[in-house]
Amino acid sequence: MQSMATPDRTPFNTRLVRTVCQQQGWRFVDLDGDEGYLFAVEANGRRVHCGAGAICAYPGNHATAYTVARDKAFTAAILAEAGLPHMPTALYFLETTRRHLRAPGRERSDLEAWGATATYPVFAKPNRGAHGDFAEQIRDHHALLDYLVRVAPVHDQIVVQPYLEAPEFRVLVVAGEARFQYRKIAGGLVGDGRSSWRALFDRLNAHLREDALSPVPVTDFAAGLDACGQGADDISAVGVTVPLAGRGNLATGGYAEGFTTRVEPALSELAVAATKALGLDVAGVDLLMPAPGGPVVLEVNANPSFASLETIGEHAVAEALWTDILARALAGAP
Repeated sequence: MQSMATPDRTPFNTRLVRTVCQQQGWRFVDLDGDEGYLFAVEANGRRVHCGAGAICAYPGNHATAYTVARDKAFTAAILAEAGLPHMPTALYFLETTRRHLRAPGRERSDLEAWGATATYPVFAKPNRGAHGDFAEQIRDHHALLDYLVRVAPVHDQIVVQPYLEAPEFRVLVVAGEARFQYRKIAGGLVGDGRSSWRALFDRLNAHLREDALSPVPVTDFAAGLDACGQGADDISAVGVTVPLAGRGNLATGGYAEGFTTRVEPALSELAVAATKALGLDVAGVDLLMPAPGGPVVLEVNANPSFASLETIGEHAVAEALWTDILARALAGAP
């Protein structure tokens, strides 16, 4: 008999904190009508506030460090000043109302002019974006112009980086120590033996729109089909995957592979250094590992979700991390 129980839709980190509080004998105080986006943790007369969504979940990440890290261009500037290898990042503004407040050279028209003679592919994403929204590989100048038409109504700033074909890793850093790593694998359409590739593509984009995320461009769908020798109206075969470039984020269909708490020394050293440079206590650092060569920082997430640990069954690791994070925060709370 199918269960009629309402699924728990509270954010995964919130559920984790509630579990940790039960285990540690701490008090979990809901401040958001059971929605899970604002809560407090109390112990021994001390209290820290936590949250989800737009709120930084981690009380040890101070406001300035968190705000700077949310800005990809500012993050790149700090990493450059610290002498850390990172992806070159160019910032462009898509709105014009505050144009008089900034120096020339970073407007949409400047990007369009640059794009006419640029070497492609490049990678573009919102400067303060998250969850893979409008994070796309741009293949040519026409694709860049199309991207700008789609992204401008939603985001006022974007960054453009070189596109580097290399394995991508997520390393989580807590209190100056790399705690785990996994490889981020780009998502794709997985054949079910019944639906056409076009139907699967439309279904994926409908799901992304429901989550307020940008849909996969038709050009990426066409490129994935070509790579596999498939047609849009072919019935998808079980075991066949049509790749979708740039979809490594869990929210957009990517997945984690090779999870381990034994972080590779090169990845660990750079991830910890990047986190320290930004002044963060907790960070999810995304790194590319080209061959040959050492790792480079792609971006630093100051509010990483542990949802990937849920999908691979590493609840114990997630609970241990949150226990550490909260215990240190409570020890320093007034």
